Parts: sequence; structure tokens; C-alpha cells
Amino acid sequence: MTESTPKIRIDIWSDVVCPFCLIGKAKLEQSMARLHAQDRFEIVWHSYQLDPEFPVGSAMPSAQYLQERKGISEGDMQGMFQYISESGKNYGIDFRFNQSLSYNTRDVHRVWQWTQTQGKASAFKQAIMKAHFTDGIDLSKRENIVAITNSLQLDAREVENILNNKNLYATEVDRDLKQAETLRIQGVPYFLINGKHVISGAQPDALFDQTLQTALAH
Repeated sequence: MTESTPKIRIDIWSDVVCPFCLIGKAKLEQSMARLHAQDRFEIVWHSYQLDPEFPVGSAMPSAQYLQERKGISEGDMQGMFQYISESGKNYGIDFRFNQSLSYNTRDVHRVWQWTQTQGKASAFKQAIMKAHFTDGIDLSKRENIVAITNSLQLDAREVENILNNKNLYATEVDRDLKQAETLRIQGVPYFLINGKHVISGAQPDALFDQTLQTALAH
């Protein structure tokens, strides 16, 4: 690839409490590596909220959340947890649903929008999702969000300022949510490659390979 060759854009809508979004991220990254094409793609992340009505400033065990707010039975929930956990192991993801805490993700999305301006969006997303799915950290508590950004050598005072002002980076989050509505996105992860090829959900690895190969060939 020469310097003048335009990169292939991949727009991704995801939420940070979506386990399939974390698996889908890993699938995409591994597919690009298998094709030796990491430098051919430009990844553009977008915010999406699975439950924007979740009470702000509070958290509850994910198992309780799924039963009470989503109406999923104990048996179905445990089966789903086992399936996702087994799937995650194939991509080096350690899901620990027994200790994960559900929360309203809007503040995290606002901070994450800022991390894009700092070149740390992907690292922040990975760290926040590990904190939620593996470490069982309560991310409704702002000091825990600040601690994660600190670990990435980001300006803690700037993060605190964003968290204390709900209008900061709200426009960027709302823009992404509006785009999702326009595209009629019903669930995440949602990958839009070159504005025309779509992968919805954490599809089989072969589909990622096939779709990226198609994009590379045009």
C-alpha cells in the first residue's frame, strides 16, 4: 500500500456493556491480522446505548438486571452466560458474569468520545469493558472511571470535568445515536465497512474474513 492509497473505513456502533461487542471487536482485529491488513483499515467507533433508561448513578448485578429489567428467566440467563463465556475464551476474553455490574453507560460514552481526541479510544474501550466484564468494577461510580483513564495516562482533571458537566461530549454521543436510528440499527455490534458492507452482531470468523476481503478487493 502506498501513502496515497486511501484506507478502508470501518464504522462500528457498540455499547460497553455488550459482551458480543467485545467478542466482535476481537473477531475484527483477528480477521485483519489474518489478512495482514491492519494498516489498510481505519476504525471509527460510535456510541450506542442498549438501555438509556437505566437509572443514572446506580448499578446492579448483571444477573439481577437481566431478570428484572429484561425478563430473562434464570435458566435462560445461565445458559446465555455459559455460551458467551465459552465463546469469549476463544478470543482471550475472561467473562465473569457472576460479578459484573450493569449501569447507565452514557457518562462512559461521553468520556470515551473525548478519548478519541486523545488517540486513546480503542484502549479506553478495551479497559472499560475489561473492568466491567472481568473485574466487576462499579462503573456507575465516577472515581472508578477516572482511575481507568489514569491507568492510560490520560488527564484525570479533564475526565473529572467531563463527568461533572453532563453537556460535555453529549452532542457527539447523541450524534452517534441519531446515526444509529437513521441506519435502523436494532442491535450491536454493528460494523459498516466502506459505507456499504454490513456485519451485524458477532458473526462467524469466516464472515469477517470474507467481508474484509471483499472490501480489500474493491
